[in-house]
Amino acid sequence: MFSGRKLKEARNKRGMSQAAVAARMGLSGLYVSYWENGRYAPNGVNMVLLLRALGCELEEVTE
Repeated sequence: MFSGRKLKEARNKRGMSQAAVAARMGLSGLYVSYWENGRYAPNGVNMVLLLRALGCELEEVTE
């Protein structure tokens, strides 16, 4: 299951802002904020883009 808390940890570990992650994905920074705060979870396509933007594995953002 996707974890906004773990996403935030993975992003901070890499020294990236929400805006930087979103820019690499071609999205608005609001998406990353919503995901981290548990308002929404990324769909399949956005999950792949998120993992690529962060350079991480699925296990780093799921519980």
